[in-house]
Amino acid sequence: MNKPLVEFNPRISGLTENQKKVLKLLIEAAKLIIPVYEQQENQKYPGANFYPHGITKQEIENAAREDTKIFSPYTIVEKKNGKLLTIPYHEKYARLLEPIAEKLRQAANITENKEFAKRLELQADALTDGNYDESSIYWMSMKPYVLNINIGPVERYDDKLFFIKTSYQAWVGVMDKKETERVFKYKDVILSARRKVIMPSEKIDYYDKVQVRVDDSLIFTGLMSRTKFVGVNLPNDPELMEKYGSEITISKQANEARFDEEVLPAFNKLFSHEFSGQFSEDDLKSGSLYLVVLHELTHTYLRYRSSERNLQDLFPVIDELAAYVMGIKVCGSLLLKDIMSQKQLESIIIAYLGRSFSLIQKGNDNDKSRMHYAIGGTIFINYLLESGALKEAGGIHWPNFAKIYYSLDELATILERMLYQGTRADAEALIKRFGDTKKIQNTH
Repeated sequence: MNKPLVEFNPRISGLTENQKKVLKLLIEAAKLIIPVYEQQENQKYPGANFYPHGITKQEIENAAREDTKIFSPYTIVEKKNGKLLTIPYHEKYARLLEPIAEKLRQAANITENKEFAKRLELQADALTDGNYDESSIYWMSMKPYVLNINIGPVERYDDKLFFIKTSYQAWVGVMDKKETERVFKYKDVILSARRKVIMPSEKIDYYDKVQVRVDDSLIFTGLMSRTKFVGVNLPNDPELMEKYGSEITISKQANEARFDEEVLPAFNKLFSHEFSGQFSEDDLKSGSLYLVVLHELTHTYLRYRSSERNLQDLFPVIDELAAYVMGIKVCGSLLLKDIMSQKQLESIIIAYLGRSFSLIQKGNDNDKSRMHYAIGGTIFINYLLESGALKEAGGIHWPNFAKIYYSLDELATILERMLYQGTRADAEALIKRFGDTKKIQNTH
C-alpha cells in the first residue's frame, strides 16, 4: 500500500518570513506521523492493529467488563499469557512520538504569535503524556491564527469492530481569509435559525463558540491522507463540544480532489447535456465545497450524547447522512436572507447526488473507510426515488429540485429523531429498506 501521505501545492502569499519558518517545521512534524500510523493501519482486519488478530469481538467485550481501558480511544489491546492487556498510545509509540513533539516545540519557540506557541506546546505535551483534552480545549478557545495544524489520534474510522480506537493523523494549512469570512455568514444564519426551532429546554450555549475556517492545505498524513476529508469538525466528544464549542476546518485542496475524482465524472454521466449545460465547473466546485461547509455546521447541533451508544456500529452511517441531509435543508434560511441563490442551492444538491453515485459505484473497492458514506448515499438516493423526487430512466436527465427539497425535509426529520432517541434496530431497518444499491443500478 502507498505511504499515508498527500502533499498539496497551493499558491500562498502574504506570509511573513517568521510564518514561513514555522510552517516548514509544522510540515516536518506532520510527516513524522507516517510511521506511527503505519503501525496502526491494517485493512486485513476489521480491528486493524488496535486489537489482537484472531480474537473474537465477544472476547474483547467480555474483557472490557473487567478492564474499561480496553475501550479507551487511546489504548492498544494486546494478548499476553492468554489475557488481554492495554498499553496507552503515548507509551506504545513513545520512540516515534518524541521527535514529533520536539518539532512542535521548535516551532513554538520561534513563532511570533504567543497563543499559537502555547497551542503547539500543548499539542506536543499531548503526544507524549496522553492528555489530549487540554490541547483540544485550548485550540477551541484561542483566537484563530493564519497557520493551522492538527496532529495526533483523532478519527475512529479504522476501527471497524467497535468504532472506538483513534488513528494518528496530521494536517497543516494556511487560512484563506476571504472564503473564511464568507463561511462565517453561513454559520451565523444557520445557527441563529436553529435557535428558533429547538425546544427551550435544549442546551445551546456552545453555538457562539463554534469557529469555522477555510484553509489552503499543504499536507495530509496518517488516516487523513486515506480519507482526504474536505471538512473536519472537532472535538468528537459531544460533552466537550457543549462546554467549549467546536472547530470546523474546510480544506480547499481536498475539495478540489474530491470534485475531480467523484462529483464531476458522476455529473457528466448522470445528467442530460441540456441540463448539465446550465452549470459551470465553478458552480459545481463551489457547490461541492459548501455542501461540506453545511454538513459540518449541522454536525454541530446533531451531536446527541446517547447517539453512539444507542446506534452502535451503525452510528457513522446515520450521523454522516443526517448531517448532509440537514445541511441541505437549512439552505432555506440562507435563501430567505439572500446569502444563497437558487442556483447555489441546486449546485449543492447536485454535488451530493454526484458524490453519492460515485461512492455507490466504488462500493466494492477496498476503501472501507468510505463505506458508511456509500451506504448513506444509497439511502439518500433510494429515498428520493421512492418519493418520486428522482425518476430513473437510464440516468437522471433532469432532477426536480422542488420535490427533492421537500423529500429531504421529511428525511431530515427521520434522521434527527433517530440520532436523538433511535436504536440500532431503527437504523438497521432504515438501511434494510433504503440501502440496497440494486434499486438504483439503472440510474448510472
